[in-house]
Amino acid sequence: MPSLKDSARIVKNLENLEYRVLKVFVSSIKHHQIINNHNILSYSNLHKDRVKYAVESLLKLKLISKTQNGFKLLTAGLDVYALKLLVDSGIILGIGNSLGIGKESDVVEAISEIQQQRAVKFFRIGRISFTDTKRKRSLEKNKNVNNWLLINIEAAKREYDFLVKLKSTKMNIATPYFRSMHSIVMDRINGLRLIEIRNLPNPIEIFDKVFEQIRISYNEKIINGDLSEYNILLDENNDIWIIDWPQAVTLEHPNAEFLIRRDLHNIIRYFRRKYDLTIDENSYYNTLLK
Repeated sequence: MPSLKDSARIVKNLENLEYRVLKVFVSSIKHHQIINNHNILSYSNLHKDRVKYAVESLLKLKLISKTQNGFKLLTAGLDVYALKLLVDSGIILGIGNSLGIGKESDVVEAISEIQQQRAVKFFRIGRISFTDTKRKRSLEKNKNVNNWLLINIEAAKREYDFLVKLKSTKMNIATPYFRSMHSIVMDRINGLRLIEIRNLPNPIEIFDKVFEQIRISYNEKIINGDLSEYNILLDENNDIWIIDWPQAVTLEHPNAEFLIRRDLHNIIRYFRRKYDLTIDENSYYNTLLK
């Protein structure tokens, strides 16, 4: 699969005809994972020779793949489409180096039109095993469970909506600027994840800052749902930033109590294990309820 930098180069050289046919694939994924020549001709309103040329070009660029019954949009194709929307909309000028590669997302640096640093997160759910992802996200009831592109688009939309809501609070949340398909453009936070920090000079103070962020979110009736030392950043001012919210839920969720207790337990366990802190988990949980 082409890298995101490769996708950015493709965006610069993509012909209008290629983009028009690529758009047909993106517009069709909700109803068709595989489309044939007849579908493309019908949806694009293009002559068959132009469609043939565009499809062959998209195949060569590895943005789509050929199947027994037609053609299928690939993740790289969705990347190119999302990036083109961002550039054409003036949200970013382009992307730079990788800021992080996780199990379920890739994050790259970007520059806005007014030369401000941004981060762009591209969702990659499905990169890990299907069984683990299905269990983790309870996707069994989703009729599009096999369509990872749709699942990634929905995850981006979900996280973007939660980020917008949390940004109106006193939480340290990266400002979300725009969502394009399965990607989110937000402020770039310069910091290290807790898991990357060898030693904290004052761990109990940092723990209290983490808890304060959890408390603010809880007061807004939002639970991260997947909190750990892997998605908490510490910046140069010793401020805490909680990142990654695609699994967030509201207090109305049937498993809300379990999820908030698990978030607390994960963080307390980390500080207990690494810094030998004595923390009363029930006491902190009861503080949230006040």
